Amino acid sequence: MKTRITLSQLEISCLIGVLDPERIQPQPLLVDMTLELDSKTAALSEKLEHTWDYDRLTEQILFILQTGHFYLLESAAHVLARWVLIPPISGEKRPQIDRVQIRLTKPAALPGSAQAVVEVEASAADQHYEQEDKSWGSVDIVEETRRMGLYRLTLLPNTELPEHHHMKMREAELVLHQGLEGTQDSQPYAPLQIGQVFLWQKAQLHSYRNVGQQPASLLCMDSPPFDPQDEILSEAS
Repeated sequence: MKTRITLSQLEISCLIGVLDPERIQPQPLLVDMTLELDSKTAALSEKLEHTWDYDRLTEQILFILQTGHFYLLESAAHVLARWVLIPPISGEKRPQIDRVQIRLTKPAALPGSAQAVVEVEASAADQHYEQEDKSWGSVDIVEETRRMGLYRLTLLPNTELPEHHHMKMREAELVLHQGLEGTQDSQPYAPLQIGQVFLWQKAQLHSYRNVGQQPASLLCMDSPPFDPQDEILSEAS
């Protein structure tokens, strides 16, 4: 049974555009997104975990658009499509999105009532994602452009992503699952909540560990794209 879930006219304030003022002053962006999926399991179980939570999806859209600092609507729409089409991690009960339609509108880009709009449509069958194995789990490369990289970091149960910092990359991370704990500046670990966002400053130490029973993920935005030479482990690690 095919279902379409639609977010309509989601308004976000973010940096987007190529002109100098657009790189300094956030502007409104309207997001329309339609997800196509099989909702039979959710319909029969009436459990939110078997479908896509509107609030969580909105958090992820906000995170990507507000931390990506995109130059083109085309880039933003493409990265959003790649993200929602990525397969679920092991143990995750939400269904795979089969197809997505995205419409991004910049209402303030043109004079008068004219609007600048970009629309993208993509299917899961046409996507391929590279995955890197780590001692603590894995990294899925969602997409990399010239200026940014979006990654899904998945920690296995009872593992720790070592304490580290960056000197070149601007990094932001969004908590996607329960079970994670985090630390910054070598402070004691503290439980993290789904939807929690971290904007790491250069040279700021940070680390994560999974104390749950299932794999748990973070969504990571790096600008510029991830550079392994800029993943500087602390002496304690």
